[in-house]
Formats: sequence, C-alpha cells, structure tokens
Amino acid sequence: MTKENPVLNRDASVGAQYWRDTFDDPTTLLGKGVGAEGSADEPPKFTVYRDVPRHSLPQRVPLRLGDLRAALAGRTPPAAWDQAALGALLYYGYGFSRVDVGAVSGWPYHRMVPSARCFYPTELYLWTPGTGDLPAGVYHYDQLHHCLAMMRPGDHREVLAAALGTGLDGARAVLLLTSDLWKTAFRYRHYAYRLCTQEAGMVAGNLLMVASALGLRGRLHHNFLDEVLGRLIGARPGEETVLAAIPLRADAFSKRDAFSKRDAFSEGQAADRSSEGLFSRLDPVRPGRPELPVAKDLAAASTTYTIAAASVLTRTADFAGLSVRQAPPGDEIVELPEPGGADLADALRARHSGGTIFKPVRAPIDTATLAAVLGDALAPYRTDLGEGPYAEVYVVPLNVTGIPVAAYRLDRGGRRLHRTSGAPDGPINAGMRLGPPAVDFGTANALVWVVADREAAQTDLGDRGYRILQQEAGVVAQRICVQAGAVGLAARVINGYSTSGVQDMLGVTGQGSTPIFQIVLGRRSESPQYELPIVF
Repeated sequence: MTKENPVLNRDASVGAQYWRDTFDDPTTLLGKGVGAEGSADEPPKFTVYRDVPRHSLPQRVPLRLGDLRAALAGRTPPAAWDQAALGALLYYGYGFSRVDVGAVSGWPYHRMVPSARCFYPTELYLWTPGTGDLPAGVYHYDQLHHCLAMMRPGDHREVLAAALGTGLDGARAVLLLTSDLWKTAFRYRHYAYRLCTQEAGMVAGNLLMVASALGLRGRLHHNFLDEVLGRLIGARPGEETVLAAIPLRADAFSKRDAFSKRDAFSEGQAADRSSEGLFSRLDPVRPGRPELPVAKDLAAASTTYTIAAASVLTRTADFAGLSVRQAPPGDEIVELPEPGGADLADALRARHSGGTIFKPVRAPIDTATLAAVLGDALAPYRTDLGEGPYAEVYVVPLNVTGIPVAAYRLDRGGRRLHRTSGAPDGPINAGMRLGPPAVDFGTANALVWVVADREAAQTDLGDRGYRILQQEAGVVAQRICVQAGAVGLAARVINGYSTSGVQDMLGVTGQGSTPIFQIVLGRRSESPQYELPIVF
C-alpha cells in the first residue's frame, strides 16, 4: 500500500505531461519503442482464475434486449433481477462475442466492445449481496467460460460503500472495472495508459446501456479509494488498477447520492475516510490465477505505470467534481430526423470495427442513417460527478446525402447539427494522419470526434482527470459504435490523428477542448473471413 498524499488529487503535473505526450506529441512516447505481437511477453487474451469456487451462469441468454433508444433514455421499466438477468448483463455488457476464422483474421477474438488490437486489458469484477443460488461475494467474470470465479466470499457492503463514498442500500450489484495494464503495455509501452482508460470508458458505457435495457439504473463512479477496491478484488498492486465502479439499482438514484464532500454511505460517520483505515479491514486474497508465462518488463512501460500511480486517491476528502464550459453556439443548423428503433442485442452483435484494414464501400448514406448513428450519443446518465456525459460530439460528413461537407457539433438533444467550421482544406486527414494507414478515409461516410474539456479536467481533477475524461469520452464513443451497428455501418476507433489539426478543422482551437476519440464510419466491404458468433 502506498503512503497517503493529501494533495495528490490537486497535483496535475504528471497528468499534464501525459496529456502532452499522448495527444500533442504522441511520437515522443511511441518513439521510445514498442513491443511485438506474438512475442514471448504477449499476455493471454483471456484471464481465467483457477482453484477458486466457480459459479456457472445460465447458458442461454436472451436473443433480444429491447429498444436501444429506450435503454439509452432510461425508459425501460424495472424487471426481475435473477441469475438469468445477471448472465445477460455480463454477456452483452462485456462478453466473448465472436471468433474470426480466415486468412485475414489477425485479431480473431472479439467482445461486445472494441479494443486496440483486441488485447482487452479491461477486467470485469462484480460485487453482489447474493442472487438466487449465487452467494454474496466478489467475483471475476470469466468471458471464456461465461461463469463467475469467486475472489472473496461474504457481503463486504460496508467497506465497499465507504470506498465509493456512497450508500449501497438496495443495490443489486456493483460492477468494478480494472485494467491489466501489461496486456496493452507489452505492445504500446508508455502510450498504453491512453488506450486502457479509453477502453474502460467504452466498457462502462456498454454496461450502463445493457443494465438500462434490463431495467436497472446505473451510476458511473470515478471517485473511490483505489487501493481498497483493489484489495477487495485481489488485484495485483502496481499492475492491475481499478478504473471505474458502477452501482446498479432497480430504482432511480437520488440527487443526494451524487458527488458530495460528505460521507454518504452512513449518516453520522466521519466525512473523511482513508484507505489506511479500510485497507486493514480486508484480509489479502490470493486468487488462483497462475503466473502468466510472460516476461513482464514493466520498466519498458514506466510512464504508463507512473500516470496510473499518480491518479490514485487515498482519502474521500480528495473526491472532486467537474464543471465544464458550455460549447459555443454554431452557425448554420442542420435538422436531423427522429431515428428509428432497433433492438439493443441485434445492434451489439452487429457492431463492427471494419476489420484489420478498414476500406469502406464508396456509397452515400442518407441523413436518417447519420441521425441514427449520432441520435442518443449524448443522452444523459448518472455519474458521481453529476449528470454526464462530460463530452461533446463533432462530425464531418464526407458522403452523406443532403449535408454539405463541413464540421458540425451535435447538440445535446441529438436532433441538430451546428456548423462550427467550413469544409476541410484538401483531402480529409491529409497532413494529420499519424502512423501507418489502417483506414481508407477517402471512402468513409463520416468522421466523428468525441471532444472533451481537457483544461477543466486538469484544473478540477488533477492527475486523475486524464483517466476520467478518457472514460467519459469512451461512454459516448461506445454509444456511437453500437448505434452504427444498428444501421449496418462499421465504426472504427483510431487514434492516429494530429490533435492540433483536428482542433483547427473542427473550429475548437483555443477553447480548451481536446478530441479524445476519432471514429470512422462506413459500410464494410466484403471479406473472405468467416465470423463465428459466440452465443451462450
């Protein structure tokens, strides 16, 4: 356990440098070297804990989840919470969904959420007070076998609530997302923390979506005592870091459960809780995962581990909120039609990143299709900071019937595009692309950017602001990817862009805003590979 640092959350120097290194000049970190896929230090694609109690989940999941837009709007009524619902939540939230077989299947194993080169560093843990035959305890979700491995038996509600700074009375479950950093750092080294935190946000967004479809209300927590939650689940200190927590209820969270300086989990107790006081209440657990057959050279990715350590909170008094500036109004307005309905399960199965090299079919889409992709990307959801999302969406339609090529900002209601800049000069992404091409931008239908207020995050949240903003942007990015799947489009997340070039193109230079995600939209071309769905 690290020593407490009472000003850790107020310090922004490590985070500020990492912002510069991963957004303003990513070649600095990437230039320090990368690892090789297929090398001896590549970790396994799935994490399996052995020699611990294992509990099978129902081996059939529903083929339908209900209307995607109702789920995003939180309109699904409460439903029965049992092991069948839990199995559906875990499978559609972060399950093993597909195997690609064929000559071009470089990254064959897929889940419901995109991952850089399909490394999947995010791990999903679950606290439950007990459901049916499933005893109370903390579990790891084993995607490969669609089952739960018990990490720690017992309720532990009080410690968990204290570490989150909130009440858990009536909670059906708490989802805990970690990142096994080396799963990405073996390849991307110092740059890996950006990818790991972005993915964790996409997983969080997907879990919120699926939980809502199942009649549960989730709240995304960014503030918590990291080391306490890490010890609770048996994470390996310094390697696996907790990035997010999502309590789930059948009813709505009250406003008083949002971020507050007071200790909300139990009235009358001290407002400032420390990791040290709670840490000692948890005996260490030694999960039955064997030592991975890899040579972990953590020093080769030291910057990734430095920013992860600098983001740790050890006192609830250091929990902080985030206030963001409103985006300025745009010029011309494009009205978007009301998007049609789609089943969430169908959309999740159809979600696709376009293949190893994404070459979209050169064919226009209409305004209704673009509206369906963007429609509910900014629908509100609960966080411990307040009401999210803490991000904006910008789009450059390249081949969309009826919309001139220019930069537009999506309004919060999702039904209007505000023009923020004129048509880009020259071919799209010319002079902006970083690294080898993985996408043919010339045939894409549209480029979408998820943009967030970097300056506010650094000021309000310190070093932890980096990971919080990546995750907030990830929630929105996953919604866009899933909505694209619902209308037959692939959505490819790609970080190879010039931040300053995109800011200029979108007309946000000097506003403190940074493009966190770039998403390329287009129809997939035919492929000889066979995509085998995995349905439990």
